[in-house]
Amino acid sequence: MAGRYDSSAEHQTTPGNPRMLLAALLLLVGVPLLVYLFLAPAQNEQAADVETYSTVSAEQRALRLDDGSELRLQENSSVAVRYSAEQRRVQLLRGEVLFIIAPDNARPFWAQAGTLRLRADASAFALQMGEGVVALEVLEGSVRAQSGGGVQTLNAGERVELALSR
Repeated sequence: MAGRYDSSAEHQTTPGNPRMLLAALLLLVGVPLLVYLFLAPAQNEQAADVETYSTVSAEQRALRLDDGSELRLQENSSVAVRYSAEQRRVQLLRGEVLFIIAPDNARPFWAQAGTLRLRADASAFALQMGEGVVALEVLEGSVRAQSGGGVQTLNAGERVELALSR
């Protein structure tokens, strides 16, 4: 009996309920696994929706996109096109492109070059990425340009050049 109340006696901890430990383990491993299994196919589908078009030296290329918009790539140019049910996106990776945008009220058209983001509806504009600079020239309609914190609307005949931030 002395050992029973002896303060020097070792204390033994009883393990928790094995079912509770198993449930906790399943939550820790199972939930992230299920999230991954459901989200990974969606991410793969999004990646598959991107199409890249390029030209080389002395080559020009005209493209008609699914919505009727046209892209005219000048030499040594490259764009990534991503269309979805909600929006239309084109990223200028290098070079110069003339955009002729078909109207689509349900899906806004966005273009990007460096940190310059543009929203255009039923317009035509040229976008050029040069050595450290992005140039935008609006030929028809209007384009809303965002760079950094500023937003500016450019109309037909207006041009702007911005330094590329890296």
